[in-house]
Amino acid sequence: MRYLLALVLMIFTSAALAQEFPALYRVAGVADDDVLNIRAEPGAGAPIIGSFRPGQRGIEVMALSENGRWGLVNSDGRAGWSSLHYLARESVGSWRDGQAPLTCFGTEPFWRMPIFLPTHRAEFHAAGEGGFELVTDTGTLPTTRFPPTLAIPFSGTREGVVVVSGGLCSDGMSDMSYGLQALVYWRGDTAGLSGCCRLTD
Repeated sequence: MRYLLALVLMIFTSAALAQEFPALYRVAGVADDDVLNIRAEPGAGAPIIGSFRPGQRGIEVMALSENGRWGLVNSDGRAGWSSLHYLARESVGSWRDGQAPLTCFGTEPFWRMPIFLPTHRAEFHAAGEGGFELVTDTGTLPTTRFPPTLAIPFSGTREGVVVVSGGLCSDGMSDMSYGLQALVYWRGDTAGLSGCCRLTD
């Protein structure tokens, strides 16, 4: 019985951690004449591939290492790991509460969709189409818990919905990783779009 309880607790904790990321952090506890290193692997002995300056804000942490001591971050076109000991969380809520601005994007075709939550405005830009403005539906946005998702219905020049879900995502064009996946469905169109999202300040 004790082992069963431990297993249930471990599953619950893992699920809770998965829902908390991605999140925005800032560098804390690093001297003015020093930097916070970004390493190729989650360990102090791994090669350094970049750095954050003291006090730097808006650092998106996509996931934790297995021991929970390192955060997966992006810098200079690639993903790496920084020590959470020197990162302080900036964002209070979760991306699933509909309060965090997002920028979703994809390739083949190239598209980008800034979503200005918690206001009800969004934009859509695509190669060859230019850009147009959208309005997200008012009220509480629908979500699911397991797996964690957020649905953002929109109207305006076109109608449809963006479904954002937690999970590591690649843009297919760089060595960076993102903590959110996106599916865009247009009303009356059988071809949707897929891509990634990042948190924005």
